[in-house]
Order: sequence, then C-alpha cells, then structure tokens
Amino acid sequence: MRRGHCGLVLLMACGLACGGAHAADGVAPAPIDVATGVGDGVERLFIETPDALASMATREDGLDGFLLYARVIAKAEAGVLRAVLGAGAAMEPVAGSPGYWLVEAASVADAVSLAFALQATPGVGEAFVDIERPTALRSVPNDPLFPSQWHLRNTQVVGADANIVGAWGLGYTGQGVTVGVIDGGVMQTGHPDLAANFVPAASITSGTYVGGHATNVAGVVGAVGDNGIGVTGAAYNAGLGVMSFGSASQNATAFSHRNDLISIKNNSWGPPDNGRLGFWTNVEANAIRNAVNNGRGGLGVVFVWAGGNGGTVDRVDYDNYASSRYTIAVGAINDLDRRASYSERGSSLLVGSHSHDTGRRHIWTTDRTGNYTNNFGGTSSSAPLAAGVVALMLEANPQLGWRDVQHVLVESARKVHPASPQWQVNGAGYDINYDFGFGAVDATAAVTLAEQWTLVGEEISATTGAVQVGVTLPDNDPAGHSVTVAMGDRVRIEHVELVLNATTAHVGDLRVRITSPDGTESLLAVPRSDSTSNYSNFVFTSVRHWGELSEGDWTVHIADERPSNIATWNSFELRVYGTDPAEACRADINGDGVLDADDFFAFLSLFAAGDAAADFNGDGVIDADDFFAFLTAFAAGCP
Repeated sequence: MRRGHCGLVLLMACGLACGGAHAADGVAPAPIDVATGVGDGVERLFIETPDALASMATREDGLDGFLLYARVIAKAEAGVLRAVLGAGAAMEPVAGSPGYWLVEAASVADAVSLAFALQATPGVGEAFVDIERPTALRSVPNDPLFPSQWHLRNTQVVGADANIVGAWGLGYTGQGVTVGVIDGGVMQTGHPDLAANFVPAASITSGTYVGGHATNVAGVVGAVGDNGIGVTGAAYNAGLGVMSFGSASQNATAFSHRNDLISIKNNSWGPPDNGRLGFWTNVEANAIRNAVNNGRGGLGVVFVWAGGNGGTVDRVDYDNYASSRYTIAVGAINDLDRRASYSERGSSLLVGSHSHDTGRRHIWTTDRTGNYTNNFGGTSSSAPLAAGVVALMLEANPQLGWRDVQHVLVESARKVHPASPQWQVNGAGYDINYDFGFGAVDATAAVTLAEQWTLVGEEISATTGAVQVGVTLPDNDPAGHSVTVAMGDRVRIEHVELVLNATTAHVGDLRVRITSPDGTESLLAVPRSDSTSNYSNFVFTSVRHWGELSEGDWTVHIADERPSNIATWNSFELRVYGTDPAEACRADINGDGVLDADDFFAFLSLFAAGDAAADFNGDGVIDADDFFAFLTAFAAGCP
C-alpha cells in the first residue's frame, strides 16, 4: 500500500495536542500516551525511534518488546475517514474484520498523534496504533545481539528480512537437521555460540585451519539460539558439520562426505568474481551429482551456493558451481529490500536472501576469536541464511527431495521490490527476475508450504540432440545469428541447459540467449572483458522457464558484439529437465481430464480402503496429511 501523509491536515488541526512522540534534541525521550486498543485503550511507552516507520518500545513499567508501526487501525465508515483525511489518504480495509481500516502515517510519531485525533472525530468508533505486543513464545530467542540481526527481523524496514520469526513460532529451529559448511578452513568449533551445534562425525577437521570466513558463515546458518549469549543462527538448533574446500580432489571429498548424515551443504565461495568463465572439474561435478542422486537416503543432499559478488561485471551464469541445476544459487538483498549492489544477476539465480550492501547495515555473526562481528556480508552471508531456511523446511518435512526443496523455494518466494523493471511473467505465470530469481526467501511461507507439500514426480528430461550450426558470426554486429529448433517431447520444465560449442579467441565478445516456445527469454552471457578462448561443451543453465512446457520451437541466438575477434558458432544442444505434465494433475483420480466431484469421491473410496494410491504425500502412511495433500492438488486444478 502506498505510504502517504493523510493525517497531516488533521494533525495540524488538533495542534498535535493529542499526544506527540518527539523528544527535543539531546533530551532522553519521555514515556508518552499511546492508543493501543487494549485494556483502557492507552499505555505509556518509551518509543526508541519515533521518526521511523516502525520502532521498538518499552512500557513505563519496564515491559519491553513492543513494536509500533506507522499506521493506525480505525473503525469507521470509509466516507467518514475520507472526509477527514482527504481523498488521497493511504488506507485499505483490514482483511477479515469488516468495518476496520488501516490508515498509513508518515512515521510512528505521526501514527500516535493521528490515533488520538481520529478518536476525537465524530463517526469514528475506535482508533489505535497498529502494534505488535511482546510475547513469551520461544520463537524470539533471548540472545542479546538478536535485535541487531535485521536479516532475521528487520524492525526499521518492516518485512525486509527472511520472515523467519514466524517459522520459529511454528516450532521449526533446525532440530535434527545437519548442515555442512564447506569453506576456506573450518569454523572455530570451540566458539561458545557454535560448540553445542558442532557435529564431529559430519566434519573433516584434520589438517585444516580455523577460518574466519568459515566461522562467520557457520554463525549465520546455525549459531546456538536462546542461550542468552551472542547471536542467533537461522536454524539455531541445527547440527553443523565443517569441511574445507581446496583442490579438485579435496572439493570432491567435501561434496561426498557423510551424505547419509548431512542434509544441506552450504558453499559461500566460487571462482573469482571477474566476469570470466569459472570451471569445475569432472571429478567435482560427479561428486555433486552423486550426492544429489544418492545422498540422504536417495532424497538428495541440498547444495546451496553463493551467487557471487561481481555485481554487473559478472553473472551467476558463468560459474559452473552456482549455475548447476544441482545447486541453489542465492543472490543478495539489502536491508531496504533492494538488490545489493554487488549481487550478480543471472538466469540460473533461483532466489535471493538478505545481506549487507554498500552504505547499508552489515550482518552480525560469530568470529574466529570466539567473539562476534558486525561486519559480515556479501552473498557469502545470503547463502547460509538460505541454507538455514532449508534446514527449517527439512525439519517441517524430512521427505522433501532436493528438487522438492527447489519447488518449495520457488512457490514460497516473496516478490521483493515489485517496482523493479526486471520483473517479468513467464509462460507458466511465474514472476521471474534476473536480480532476484523468483524472489526473496520467506522462511515462514516456506515451512508452511513444506508441511503439506505433495512430492514432485520422478524427474524426466528431453533434448534436441546436438544441433550443428557451423556459422561464422558477423563481427561487431548485434544482429548475430539465430537457430530455431523444435522439441517434440512434453516436459513440465524445472531447468533448461544450453550446451554450447563456439570457436573464438574472446568469449567476452558474445551475447547468448535462448527463447522458449512461450516467448520467455533467458539471457545467458553478455559482452564483457573475458579473454577465455572458446566455448567447449560449456553448460549454461536457466530456471526462468520453470513450469512451462518444453514442446514447441526453441530459439538460440548468439551475437558477436565486439570488434576484431572472429567467432564461429559450431553447435549446441538444449536439454530440459522437469516432470511429466500428467503429474501436475494427480487429483484427476478417474483420469477423465476433468477435476470434479467424481474425483473427490474416488479419492475418498481409496482413502477408506487404505489403498496405496491414497498415499498422496508419498510418506508411506495413509492419514489426514494425504487428505489435505489431495485437497491442495484438487484446488490447484489441471494445467
């Protein structure tokens, strides 16, 4: 809702005599009367930042934990409010409570005054500041630095965070889930805020050094929560395994280590963020593929990867690790809910999560000395925040496979910065953005969805096969060359891969994009200073076609947009991975292509008979969860 100054005229009319919240410069704020809508309707509160859009407050009797917002709840006819506030008032009805309106103010102080002014207005039955009261739930840990961890709960820009408190309130803290931190060196295992969560059996510590970066990352994932010291991790009761990256063999060993015990592996590292292609070796790729296909009892280890800090100079798409369909690439969002200036764009970026930005707040976490730092950030911090949220999801539903995790993140992501011109809608109706992927990680939405998630069907794939091109591209010409190829197989898409072969002395001269039958474009490479020679079976990956059908004409376009180097486009192959489209209509029990009452009663018969076909969530048990999973699928309809 647009924020306005709808109460200014009314406030001036009452001369702010109804209760101001501003303190004179250099004078400690005094407690003031605030209309809170409970008890006798007025409580005396010390407001920390009255000029902000949201502020913490403490009651005069010492009870703290109040959070005031710059908005007023009023009970009145809409016409009455419009008459006193003006036609441009920013107001909307309170959902589920007819007769009540939410009126925006310019600050908490203005909301305090506006509430009293409205109380004195004929025709207004109630008016009070929208306030979040302190709770005794364990969802808010008692760690003293937690109030400063804005990425978990942002009280200055409300909502610009991981929305994690609600997930904790549902009881999910990562209990029973182990997260592996693969980093430079290993975390400080003796840190008082990490030691209790350290899992030696999930770790490789011999011959490795204690890394500051590794300790920072581990704290973001799983610093012990509610222990009265330091900071809180996103999954503060999760186990932490630690391993170091290094050579190709060392990386493969880390990727393969204890995949029976470790559910998630966070990687806040990658190739240099310089715009050049970043390659992995076959032994590393094979180790990740094996972990995903066979780890966690066949459900797959979930690999979370930092999207990179190269800003507009680099793209996630150039990095073999982060752009793989087997990994979850995470970008960075700052404390204003905008793309962090260093966060890389890309077609392979799945989601974003919150971290620091230039001139904005950094991240509080653990450090290698046994103390804490407030100077961490980058996608090095956004990735472990996402990994922690995945741990909460797996606690909510341990049966989620690695692809289910990606689906839940896609479906539950919050559309961050809606005004961004990068937002587009793909052919399946998903909002997609080169800056944010499908949006910001939303922990509460993710665990809520995970609880009742119907497992996706077996992965299927289709390919165009190798398409020979053999064209010398026009030099320094954005027109380039396009090849359109038909794909006959029907796959409900999750990932699209372009395997590219081109001969050139300077891959940075080339712009590469693909367009789906639905018209959705994936930009995979742009002109830049990358003197790498040749694309040799280089695999680009896009998630921007998620949910679309593969059948139809696909177009691959390449242009040589810089002078001097001649480029020859040799060949390519398009591969799509996803699910059988029929799986998206599982609620069509009788198979007639129509969802109706017949399907509902058919399911009830299967359920009553204990038929295996009624095990709708695939957990091997037929119970109420299957009934609700069927209802969800039924409500979703058929594509």
